[in-house]
Amino acid sequence: MSLVRSALAALLLSSAGVVAVGAAPAVAACPADRGSLEEHAKGANGVFTGTVADRSVAGTTVTYVVDADLVFKGPVATSQVEVTTDARRARCGKPGLRPGADYVFFVRRDGDALSTDSRSGTAPATEVYVGQVERLLGAGRPAVEPEPEPATFTTVADEPVELRRLAAPGAALVIVGLLGLVFVAWRGRRA
Repeated sequence: MSLVRSALAALLLSSAGVVAVGAAPAVAACPADRGSLEEHAKGANGVFTGTVADRSVAGTTVTYVVDADLVFKGPVATSQVEVTTDARRARCGKPGLRPGADYVFFVRRDGDALSTDSRSGTAPATEVYVGQVERLLGAGRPAVEPEPEPATFTTVADEPVELRRLAAPGAALVIVGLLGLVFVAWRGRRA
């Protein structure tokens, strides 16, 4: 009987240990990104290429200042934008983007801010990845439209025109008009 009691006590203690361990708060890791490029593009409010110009951290938020280059989709209409992410990888943040490096950003609009995370599709702007994005979304457009070329004007003649040459066509029209009046008056007398 003592063997049964010992086994039962061991079972209860191990169960209590499992319950105690199970009751402890668990830190869930961010699920791995398994989405396709099409799914990333569909879920994003904006897709663009750009170079990380600066990076700052405030609490649990990383803010990237990005010099935008080509816009494939969405709200980017300035040459420089801010993109935020969570500083914690376990919360799916993407805090490891390096200043000076080029990336393809897949962003969502959170109010006035743009944000990205490790499941969005944001990745280094390799030639292959940018080519895949272009095949899916088109060639893209510049983040800021280039300034239009200033209009230029040229003069027709470089030399001043003589007054006689300028007045000749008008004088010819006056003469033709007078001849016409004379002809009409003469024709009216014959009738």
